[in-house]
Amino acid sequence: MKNTFRFIAVAFLNYLVIFMSKDINVEQLLKDIDLFFSIDLINTNIVFGFITISVSLLTILMIYFLNPFIEVYLMYYLRFSFYFLINLVSVSTIYIVYRIYGYSRLWLLIYLFLSSSVMYITDKQINFKTKV
Repeated sequence: MKNTFRFIAVAFLNYLVIFMSKDINVEQLLKDIDLFFSIDLINTNIVFGFITISVSLLTILMIYFLNPFIEVYLMYYLRFSFYFLINLVSVSTIYIVYRIYGYSRLWLLIYLFLSSSVMYITDKQINFKTKV
């Protein structure tokens, strides 16, 4: 339940970054997809969805894999910084690998703070419920 909510929240916030960026350029990714699949039905909205799902999936996977190692060190302190780092690495990795250009830096910063806040709040909610 928690990971589903996080996935949806991060996907929505990332789609908001892409949608609000006026100069976003996904033509390189469209050319790469066309090179391998040569499908004429792929448009920019499908590519936007693919990007948002990729960022959300990478974020959830990174939290899942790094959580046991970081749990002892960041038991209660610096958890927000951990989520901020995970979100930053996830979004920058996907944007670099997919060669996405022209996104708004302001909306990206808003995304980083909001998605980290969502992860922090959902983590606190679930931990509080399990302790009671």
